[in-house]
Amino acid sequence: MSFIHKFAALFAIAAFSNITAHADTRIRFAKGRTSATVSGRVASGGRVCYFAGARAGQQFTATVSSRSGKVVIFESGETSYNYEVEQSGDQSVCVDNLAGATTYSLTVSIR
Repeated sequence: MSFIHKFAALFAIAAFSNITAHADTRIRFAKGRTSATVSGRVASGGRVCYFAGARAGQQFTATVSSRSGKVVIFESGETSYNYEVEQSGDQSVCVDNLAGATTYSLTVSIR
């Protein structure tokens, strides 16, 4: 991911997090596990955000699937997103729905 794309994604995350911080849900990992899957329903044109703690240097990966096939990860616009954590702390990932209401499954791994 280029510097400009990273900057745009971080700016969008920061701007969006101020608006919807109350709607974020923490992802919890089972003891000894490096990944977790959450499922939910997202409204037409809706967004659902999650966060999880990670340390600098770890790889943060998120993958989403949906019944409609029209759900993407906000930060990338794709169905998967991967980056190296630069600063320890909570990392966020948002699921965007580009079509009618649907169910989705989001898997996040931190290694």
